[in-house]
Amino acid sequence: MEINKDRKFNEKKKNLIDLIKGYSYSIQYLTFISGFLLITIGLIVILFLRDIQSTGIILTIIGAISLIISTIFNLSKIKNYLISSKGAYGANTLFILIGVVVISLIINSVIYISNKNGTSPSWLRSDLTASKEYDLSNQALNAIQNLSENLEIFMFLRNDSSKDSLSIKRTEDLLSEFSRNSNDYDITFKHIDPDLDPNLSSSLNIEKYLSGRDLPVLVFRLEESQRLAHIVGSDPNLNIDVFNEKDVISGMLISSQVKRKRIFFLSGHEERDINNIDRSSNSLGQAKITLERDNYDVSSITTDELSRILVNFSMSNELDIFPAAIIISDPSDNLLESEKNILKEYINLGGNMMMLMEPDSPKGYTEMLSGWGIISGDGTLIDRISYVAPNLEFLQIKDSNLQIPEHPITHNFDVVYFPGSKFIGLSLTNQEIPITEDGIPYVKAEPLAYTTISSWEEKSKEIIEFDDDDISGPLPVALAVEVISELKNTPKKDERGEYKLSKLLISGDTDFASNRFIFSAKNEDLFANSVNWLTSDVELISIRPKEKVFRELVLTKDERNFVRWSGWVFLPVLSLSLGIYNWWRRR
Repeated sequence: MEINKDRKFNEKKKNLIDLIKGYSYSIQYLTFISGFLLITIGLIVILFLRDIQSTGIILTIIGAISLIISTIFNLSKIKNYLISSKGAYGANTLFILIGVVVISLIINSVIYISNKNGTSPSWLRSDLTASKEYDLSNQALNAIQNLSENLEIFMFLRNDSSKDSLSIKRTEDLLSEFSRNSNDYDITFKHIDPDLDPNLSSSLNIEKYLSGRDLPVLVFRLEESQRLAHIVGSDPNLNIDVFNEKDVISGMLISSQVKRKRIFFLSGHEERDINNIDRSSNSLGQAKITLERDNYDVSSITTDELSRILVNFSMSNELDIFPAAIIISDPSDNLLESEKNILKEYINLGGNMMMLMEPDSPKGYTEMLSGWGIISGDGTLIDRISYVAPNLEFLQIKDSNLQIPEHPITHNFDVVYFPGSKFIGLSLTNQEIPITEDGIPYVKAEPLAYTTISSWEEKSKEIIEFDDDDISGPLPVALAVEVISELKNTPKKDERGEYKLSKLLISGDTDFASNRFIFSAKNEDLFANSVNWLTSDVELISIRPKEKVFRELVLTKDERNFVRWSGWVFLPVLSLSLGIYNWWRRR
């Protein structure tokens, strides 16, 4: 009896051990499978779901621990498997796979490092985007070819301003592309923290570009001539493109100019302040910075100083002393007759003028322009369709409303703002404007912006409503004018047999260029392009950022469900099922 009991006990003990071994094998197998799956899922999360990268790292670590534990408990089996012919074949396959992966990593690392440093050959790179977003345009390549000396580019950005953001990386990639395409003369770039290198910051004159706004700044410096150009970028936290190709080309063109053109703001009549850069003020300090960024020499001038310049110019005919353009910005005091004559003489000699007015501007300024047929309204424009609520006087000029005619100044504009304007127009129709024997009109005017059909000129300051004596819209608020003579005079030709052409830019509003509004919509581009047009710097106008092509994939509900469930469920389940089946068959 005792023998039977011992035998039964031993049988139960053996069965229990066999059961435990069976469970242990299953646990070991599950540990291996779960480790593999956790590592796979963790790597997917790390690579593609960056918002939860920490979760992916945790999953990968847990999976690795599971694989290590499974390996420790199966060392003898793994050893025996590797010794066998089947294991040797599997090991060879594994080594080949590892070798392919290692070689691929080495090749990709070399390509990545060379691309980052701007040393990779062109045949190693290919832009597959629809708009060739990462290939340089012909304008960029021409600007590079026209370099006459080495160019240094410094990107100033404080370390606390998201220097590692995607937008900054994209800028570095863009500058690398310019460096990569340089031939006879090198293009290099460096990232500089202005707080850590104040001496370099001071020598490159970036303080005024950083004051009032903590934004990245590109400084272009030619190595031999030491000529500089400054380009202010946008907020890296708000825009994916802090700088674009247009900005870099502009900086190269500006720095390559031998001489800076002189732009004067008229003073002495209570005009807007051009030195105040306070973003909340109505001054034009930021507009001045915009012009200096385009490499203009910007300062103030009185009519007496202008008169002396014109006298010297008439005697010497030296173009260097002749102002490229004069800007009159919302004066409060009227012009004297002598001052009108000085400004008219400047225009008749081929000068260019921008006149920024307001609804309450003195009439003497438009009276001076009347010789060319230019007139202005006496009230404030009201628009019931396109305005910034709740102010009907705050005009919103939109291309979608057909308010922006095609012109080099406003090319590709979508929206500009005029916070209170009067209308600007011509007293004559195109048919009434006299022409020369060559068929050239004395005056050629092109509107840059209109109000809508539901607008009018409001003369009353108390009640805003359309009256019979009000002028109904659409009405122009800005004119680009080319003149060769006053309407009452006969155009004269110069020694080369050509008419002296002057350009006038007349705006019924000044606030669009003020510190408060210049960075709204396309206002800054409107101001800068207007000056570029006046000074014939058309290359600065024509450079446009590349348009990003949005290629939308439109799917029906059934198609979306098919993609979703086939990707999330069917393919993973199929792969797992085939793996389990293959393991079970070989087991």
